[in-house]
Amino acid sequence: MKKTLSFVLALTMIFSLFAFSSFAAVGDAVPFQNSSYFESGDYSLHYRTFGDPILNKGRIMLLHGFGLSTVSLEKIAEEYSKENYFVAAVDLPNFGYSSRETSETKLQSREDLVFALIESLGGKWIIGGHSMGGGIAVNVAIDHPEKITGLILFAPQTSTEVSTAASKLMKSGFVQSMFGAIIGLTKYFPNIVRPLVAVSFSDLKYAKNYDISKIAAPLALKGTGAGMAVMSSHTRGTDLETFSKLKIPTVIVTAKNDMVASKRNLKALIDSAPEEAKVITVEKGGHMMMEYDPSNICALTLNALKK
Repeated sequence: MKKTLSFVLALTMIFSLFAFSSFAAVGDAVPFQNSSYFESGDYSLHYRTFGDPILNKGRIMLLHGFGLSTVSLEKIAEEYSKENYFVAAVDLPNFGYSSRETSETKLQSREDLVFALIESLGGKWIIGGHSMGGGIAVNVAIDHPEKITGLILFAPQTSTEVSTAASKLMKSGFVQSMFGAIIGLTKYFPNIVRPLVAVSFSDLKYAKNYDISKIAAPLALKGTGAGMAVMSSHTRGTDLETFSKLKIPTVIVTAKNDMVASKRNLKALIDSAPEEAKVITVEKGGHMMMEYDPSNICALTLNALKK
């Protein structure tokens, strides 16, 4: 409960700092030429594909971090496809162009939705996850090791089980409205995202020239903030004990100057990783190293998986 309240207060403080600035409005968001949708119950998952689905070395599915979307994965997806992999980058529920959860949604776990998509596409997959997506990728591999041939985790962050009290709080109309109001600011003040971009990439010059609409536009879509609150009410914990026993080739990428990832959280995951897991630390790019330096990250991760 304390962690949940702290998170809510932190979000409020961050966004309130910029609430009275004046910036250009965000235009209507549209999907991409390589967009597809997967339907499961009340959910519509948006995903994008890169490369040849038939003639390839293998398949890689990528999951983004909190507040992000497939846009943060498109550069690394393109690099993997150049190496003749078929790649599917997925918008998790409440992010990007996937459906938003509400109080009326018949809830499914993100892990189950991702695996349902894997089943619909067929074949075996390497699964990659960034930050929040890393913890989800680990759980998918734990649940279905027969379908997962490798794990690539970019600055992964684990999750913990949500208490009953916290779940009720996050589902409440008050919290949903508060999250909606806070996240909704991105529609009118998209530049509130830029300081977060600078911290995420650990590069002020890069952040200055970054197209923030890539992050702000999906966040500005109706229901995003309230959906995040509902999502937080049924988040599944990352099973580190079972993770340690996996026999799946695993690569963990960290950044020396990552100012976003919880060091304690990251250390717990690395300490629990399978014995043969490879840990790679890069110098540049911070928490978003796979978007900052995709060619290098692609080469490093594929070489590590081969070994």
